[in-house]
Amino acid sequence: MVELRYPLSSLVFDYFRGIVVVAMSALILWSVGTDTPIFWVFVGLIVLFLLWLGHTALRHISWIRFDEQGLQSRPWPKKDIAWSALEDMALRYYSTKRNRKNGWMTLTLKSQKNRIELESTLPHFTAIVARAAYAANEARLTLDPITLENMSAIGVSDRGVIETKVENAADGTAGEGTKA
Repeated sequence: MVELRYPLSSLVFDYFRGIVVVAMSALILWSVGTDTPIFWVFVGLIVLFLLWLGHTALRHISWIRFDEQGLQSRPWPKKDIAWSALEDMALRYYSTKRNRKNGWMTLTLKSQKNRIELESTLPHFTAIVARAAYAANEARLTLDPITLENMSAIGVSDRGVIETKVENAADGTAGEGTKA
């Protein structure tokens, strides 16, 4: 069993962004009257980014347990998904630039009772995707083309095998290999 947490280094920018927007909005609120429409716009921004900070803090204190039986997410909300109960899997890529070079992925796993979403900033993300793909293959789930394309982009086959480039020591050329 592996217990994983989102590293602080992947959350620092989210914390920074939330604190800066809340501080700037509060400063603007302090300088405008309550009878103007702009006041309510900035109240809304403060509420939105306080929710953002709450979500970031929840990810910071959360942990994911990952083993051959399934995934567990704690402390709140408590969610468990057994690999044998997996009913749906989706892997999505969200780009931060038009050239699609920078971005992150989210893995959504669903069972009858629970839904767990993981971001690619979680350590061992590729291994979790591979194990979920293996479970989906065992359950004979049909994965959508976007999920299959994204799995291929991170080197995971639809059978849950992590594909790696293996360098041929004799001539220095790269060939295809697989790693379970």
